Amino acid sequence: MDSKKTTLTAALVFSILCGSSGSADADNPEFFALDVGQTYTSTFGGRTSRCVELIDVAESYEMGYWQGGLRKIYYKSTITLAVDGVRGSVGCGPFHMPQVINGLRIGGELTRAFTINSTAIPLMPEAVLLSAKEASMPWYDPGRFAFPIKDYRWGCANFLNAWLGFHDMSAGKLYYHSGVDLGGMYPEHHRLVSMIPNAEVISYGTGTSIRNSELEILYYHMVERHLRQDIGPGSTLDRGEMFGYLGNAGCGNDAHVHIDMHYVSDPSRKINCFPILVQAYLEEYDEPLSFPGHKRHCFAGDTMELEGSLSVAPPGRSITSYEWTFTDGTKATAANVSRIYNTKGAYAEELTVTDSAGKRSSNYVMVFVYDRQEPTDAPYADSLSHFPVRDVVPGTPVTIYFHGRNMTSNFSIDYGDGTVEAASDHGTEVHAYQRPGEYVITYKGDGPGGTGIFRRKIIVRANEAPS
Repeated sequence: MDSKKTTLTAALVFSILCGSSGSADADNPEFFALDVGQTYTSTFGGRTSRCVELIDVAESYEMGYWQGGLRKIYYKSTITLAVDGVRGSVGCGPFHMPQVINGLRIGGELTRAFTINSTAIPLMPEAVLLSAKEASMPWYDPGRFAFPIKDYRWGCANFLNAWLGFHDMSAGKLYYHSGVDLGGMYPEHHRLVSMIPNAEVISYGTGTSIRNSELEILYYHMVERHLRQDIGPGSTLDRGEMFGYLGNAGCGNDAHVHIDMHYVSDPSRKINCFPILVQAYLEEYDEPLSFPGHKRHCFAGDTMELEGSLSVAPPGRSITSYEWTFTDGTKATAANVSRIYNTKGAYAEELTVTDSAGKRSSNYVMVFVYDRQEPTDAPYADSLSHFPVRDVVPGTPVTIYFHGRNMTSNFSIDYGDGTVEAASDHGTEVHAYQRPGEYVITYKGDGPGGTGIFRRKIIVRANEAPS
């Protein structure tokens, strides 16, 4: 197919799914859709024309028993491309960042697999939707965005849904997540701020929308009484200005904020905001980001590969070590590891990464394991979170919230310092640690789907010596 026809086809897809073809403006990545064998030519913000050809798309899926039925769940697409004849690959799915191929930075925005039987995304006729920009240019300019939550630590809460991560079922269809969910504590704990400067408040309430000349950003699940009362539609917010607190409206009492965004010049196109949030976080916090994966599913006895290579270091640094700590106490030091789970249940596997500056970060991936002969819904913790997440010192009261489902008995919470208490299917506890260190909270319970084990890490730093 010639380049002109390919571009017209891409434009048709965008008119249905994501708006018009091409870049919203010179400061943003350029979007285009391809089928296998098609090419797309552009300067992508640079000075010379580049040609991108789609070579292949390989889909990765697993079977999970979710909300009363066995589901075919896609969790990754591997997209093979040639940029001016040089081959490389990019990933599409939860936690995948844009990758550089022959001097062009390319992001996997969407593949057809994630639109099959989907609640939120129309079936895409093309194989892939991509974004690209000359690699010598920043994906987005530094300092353009503030991270939407103050005093936050990515991974401080069990509730997290990434772009295209399988979330749940609705009317017999699969919901692959559109936007990014960042979990936390409620009420009046995590402060929400405007990500952009000169932001006019368009709507204000459970769903709050702010907009400047370039972007519109939507925040969902706030509780109106925990928003600032001195502002409303028509008010203007500066970048980093606080307007309320992370809430739990309409989401089963599990506090989180859902972030969505689109370009003002192309309002029908939703942006994969994950790379934007990563960039904003790394500019605000001097630490790498551990990304061990989204929710994973397998049958007992199957081999599961866990991918830590998606973790991200701050600009100018690299990840130098990976340390997995599994729920059975064993460890591994490779970026990607294979595990066999012989017993049904839910497992929280920890990945700690260290970067070239010696900074560390930990996070967890949930692995749901099902009995092959009699699968049933696995134990699940909608929330395991704590506050504060930074500047905890010995003696600081730490509030811990837990909320489990598909569990009926033998609930317990282990604070990681030798203190273990009986628990229930939901509740709030307050605990203080007496010494500096890293403590892993473990919340457990039994149900028809096995034992659920859910973990989060609390970091207690030493008190600063008086000057």
